[in-house]
Amino acid sequence: MATAKKETKTKSAKNEPAAKSTAKPTAKSTAESNPEAFKKSTKKPDNKTPRQTVTEMPSVKRTIKPVPLSDLPKFPISGKPDNRQNFSAVWEILQQLYPKPDVELNFETPFEVLAATILSAQCTDRQVNTVTKVLFKKYKTIEDYANADPAEFGKDIYSTGFYNSKTKHIIGSANMILNNYGGQVPDTMEELTKLPGVGRKTANIVLSRGFGINDGIAVDTHVKRLSNKIGFTEQDDPDKIEQDLMKLADKKDYDDLSLTLIFHGRRVCDAKKPKCDVCAIWDMCPSAFV
Repeated sequence: MATAKKETKTKSAKNEPAAKSTAKPTAKSTAESNPEAFKKSTKKPDNKTPRQTVTEMPSVKRTIKPVPLSDLPKFPISGKPDNRQNFSAVWEILQQLYPKPDVELNFETPFEVLAATILSAQCTDRQVNTVTKVLFKKYKTIEDYANADPAEFGKDIYSTGFYNSKTKHIIGSANMILNNYGGQVPDTMEELTKLPGVGRKTANIVLSRGFGINDGIAVDTHVKRLSNKIGFTEQDDPDKIEQDLMKLADKKDYDDLSLTLIFHGRRVCDAKKPKCDVCAIWDMCPSAFV
């Protein structure tokens, strides 16, 4: 893992269950699923799990008894069930499903983490990896990025979308890092969020995956959506959602929680067609009964 100042290689009402049947949703198979199916592929992490389709209810071990959803208090603003009491029970299951969550983006240095994360906005990790496979060979140092021709760089990253703003942010960040931070990617939230186009989400990713620092929780669209659906927050603003999640999770789990919610959102809790019938936390999720 890279240290703080050295560029080194580094490698988530309507809700009343009583009105519904208490029987477990029908799964396609009751056979135990292969635990390996929930792990990131070590060969092709950009196009294997967690995108594969889950077709049966996984086998999990429960040691924490959840509070029945009907006994939960309501959030004051939304009136939805406040499921924060069940965070530990839910997290216990999710950790079994995704025991060693790892990033899908490919990178080797903190600046490559920064560049790849900026490129990933409104773009799939797979496409970003396709672009950076060439990009990271063409631009090897921060100086290379700082001196890049914007028009040419825009063509290099064109397929990731929003290439004009991404070009401005990456080249601008490289110049600021050279001029303000001695050519070293800063390792604090305050400094990182001063870079062009870098908010708390991007900064959290750079800190955790570039420096091994868990300062906060990266809240992307999946984390935002699942945090609300599962009932861990009623907030809509990513920064407020992050603060709510940080009160629930251990600091050492911040990055894993983000990655795990991302993976679960991609594999099971799809935005348009959530697979509640094969979800291992269905009975602890208020949205499963809506």
